[in-house]
Amino acid sequence: MLSVMLPLALCGEVDQVALVNQARAKIVANIKKLPKYTCRQTVHRSRFEKIPAVGSHSCSYLDDSAKNLPRLSLAWADRFKLDVTVSAGAEIFSWAGAESFQSEHLEKIVGSGMAGTGDFGAFLMSIFGSGASEYDYLGLEQDKGRTLAVYRYYVPMSASRYEFNVGPRPDDTVALAYEGRFWIDSQNAELSRMTIEVPHPPQESETCRIETTIDYRQARIGDSDFLLPQLTVLKLWDVEVHRYENQIEYASCREFRSETVFRTDPEPSLGASEVSKAPVAIPLGIRIKIALRSKIDFASSFAGDTIEGQLLNAIGVLVPNGALVHGRIVRFQREYLPSNYVAIGLKFDSVEVNGREVPLTLMAATRGASIKPDRVEKRQGIGMFTFPADRLVLDQKFISEWKTTAGKPAK
Repeated sequence: MLSVMLPLALCGEVDQVALVNQARAKIVANIKKLPKYTCRQTVHRSRFEKIPAVGSHSCSYLDDSAKNLPRLSLAWADRFKLDVTVSAGAEIFSWAGAESFQSEHLEKIVGSGMAGTGDFGAFLMSIFGSGASEYDYLGLEQDKGRTLAVYRYYVPMSASRYEFNVGPRPDDTVALAYEGRFWIDSQNAELSRMTIEVPHPPQESETCRIETTIDYRQARIGDSDFLLPQLTVLKLWDVEVHRYENQIEYASCREFRSETVFRTDPEPSLGASEVSKAPVAIPLGIRIKIALRSKIDFASSFAGDTIEGQLLNAIGVLVPNGALVHGRIVRFQREYLPSNYVAIGLKFDSVEVNGREVPLTLMAATRGASIKPDRVEKRQGIGMFTFPADRLVLDQKFISEWKTTAGKPAK
């Protein structure tokens, strides 16, 4: 339903009803004709806190004017790269460059921290495709030489697909009504930007406000151009006077290659250079040392980057000293407050034996003053290592200790 609030000075410049209807039709058609595709996500997450901490457990601090809002300091940040696709209406993720998609639950891949989904169609269909949204025309704005028509919308809870997790289980969710604005190019009816605002989340969420801004662009996939997100900024304020912020950039969108597959199990796929067909059973309980062969640069590396290491001792009689092991950086975070350090999570999941890649299941066994496991990490098979914030590069001088654990033999 469209109610028009048009200043008299703008009358005749834009047919705001026809424009929004044309934009809706283009958006829905764009979603329906999208081929199977994947995009690369580059994610930077941050947490800001009030220093010293505030003892109250309330959202009242957001009731003040902007000038009186508490000043928050950067306390924590991490970064990672993923591949994302859409299947059966759900976004599915994997580490960047993985051979298959792994899970629609981000926390299973990247660990703890604020995460959100829906940029690739769920919000667009609820706002533009369901017919349940209400629109108000707000006027025109100029942006980089373009004239954009601005609308406000509202999606009631009955039509919303926006779910917020309020408990430890994936199904501990509540539906959220939301509102926001969108900007339509008055020349071609293309969606340029959209905001999604939840000003009053349910009390059980212990959240005060949620805001998302999505910038869109035309991206070439195959032989056609499609409307896809370019940048998403998600912000959340909670009752402990914390602000969380995720910045997500999308790039390298492309159709699926023929060899791309979906997989929900965490086991690595074997390489194409199999030589021996005999199963390789990795003995359990063997302590090993791995020297890093890849370079990890604190200034440019991301969780999701692949890494390579080299065994400094044999694993039983089948895996020799010097064998190459493969894995990924699975966590890359910086703590600013109360201590200043960098924490890196590594996971090695395969080893080369006689020209084939064999699954390898390890647990970190390193102990020491400057390199030690992080107890916060709950994902299995990951070694967490902390370093002074001024340390810049890890290379072959970095040696970690591990112990082999139960895993499936390669067949």
